[in-house]
Amino acid sequence: MNTNKLEKYFNDKKILILGYGKEGISSFEFISKNFTPKNISIYDKRDLSDSFKVEGIKLISGIDPEKIEGDFDIILKSPGISLSNEFISKFENRISSQTDIFLKEFGRITIGITGTKGKSTTATLTHKILIDSGKHALLGGNIGVPCFDLIKNITKNTVVVLELSSHQLQFISRAPRLSILLNIYPEHLDFYKDMSSYAKAKMNIVNDGNEFVIYPKKEFVVLETGSKKIPFTLDMNNGIAQIEYKIEGKHNIFEFKADKLKLKGIHNLYNVSSAAIACIMTGCGIEHIIQSIYTFNGLEHRLEYCGTIRNIQFYNDSISTIPQTTIAALKTFNNKVGSLILGGFFRGKEITFTELAKEIDTSDIKNIFFLPETGIMIFEEILQQGFQLKVDNYKVYTTIEKEGRTIKCFFANDLDSIKAFIFEYTPKGSICLLSPASSSYNTYKNFEERGNRFKEMIRS
Repeated sequence: MNTNKLEKYFNDKKILILGYGKEGISSFEFISKNFTPKNISIYDKRDLSDSFKVEGIKLISGIDPEKIEGDFDIILKSPGISLSNEFISKFENRISSQTDIFLKEFGRITIGITGTKGKSTTATLTHKILIDSGKHALLGGNIGVPCFDLIKNITKNTVVVLELSSHQLQFISRAPRLSILLNIYPEHLDFYKDMSSYAKAKMNIVNDGNEFVIYPKKEFVVLETGSKKIPFTLDMNNGIAQIEYKIEGKHNIFEFKADKLKLKGIHNLYNVSSAAIACIMTGCGIEHIIQSIYTFNGLEHRLEYCGTIRNIQFYNDSISTIPQTTIAALKTFNNKVGSLILGGFFRGKEITFTELAKEIDTSDIKNIFFLPETGIMIFEEILQQGFQLKVDNYKVYTTIEKEGRTIKCFFANDLDSIKAFIFEYTPKGSICLLSPASSSYNTYKNFEERGNRFKEMIRS
């Protein structure tokens, strides 16, 4: 059985499960079912004593992780737990995770995919191509399926596709055999002390164990890794996307018709290209790959078309939690956005909105709806582009003006409060785009809840 490979990690061991969300629950159930640990402790910031009724398990809550004391053989860190340097030093060489252990034992059959943006789309498409090509493939990781939940279904012919977040990569000691590195932009700076720490966690995907790493050359001009590098370039020629790459010195070209994709945006052409190259290297035929990418519908909350209501097209891009993705969305729609919804939780001073403000300056947007807390920050950056406040008598919105062009600016607390104004002021035949350039945590639980609320709002 596959679980036999993991006995050395858990049998007769003192185990701490750090965080009891989806992955923590998976870890506890997997270990309890398959192994005989010496003891298990569970830490969570919530008090689990009323809901957790398994005897013999020590529950720890009500303290910061840094204050945890104990003699543990292995600490399984869940992705959402932030650890101080003091904690890491105190339990040096004992901190691990599902991802770390999984890659140590199954990394040779794994395609790992990371990037600040695009990893869910790329991972899902890679999995689809493999399945459409007749491969036995499993999809897990940050996409919502913990690694340990995949193990029971692994056969000798399985290919595993893992979407990997920076949190999952932070403490790995073995990388996947084949990795895709899409991009690294400033994000999660409420979790990491600076951009360098965030990037360092991401770059573990090209750590020990890698054989190949696929990446767009435009994002990583120089990539320091001992892996065999497969940089690729993308050019457009009369609607044909031409992907050029080299594998161990051999020049290759992969082509597809961009307008036959259901995915929108130049950024998605790079996601498709990365997935296609990975699947070529896994033995998939070109015809299967082409057919598969043309029939891929994409994922929710990623430039998701929500319908046309009162002659206004609505798009949900709630996954857009950084300025770069909102810029990409605006470029995708090529001046067809009439109303843009921006703003959310501020994740760190290294995230700036200057380039987004410049993109808005060159656009034809008529209305912008600003949400707390970054909304006002983005508004101030737009003013820095030379827009002036226009004195008027309107109480509903504030008008800004530059060289004869005006933008109506609405300031609201949440999506529900702007519904009526969206329908009243968005020009008919144009697009209303939710692409906040910010995280959702100050108002909504996550980007999914925000996107779903947007869809409910416009359909009600």
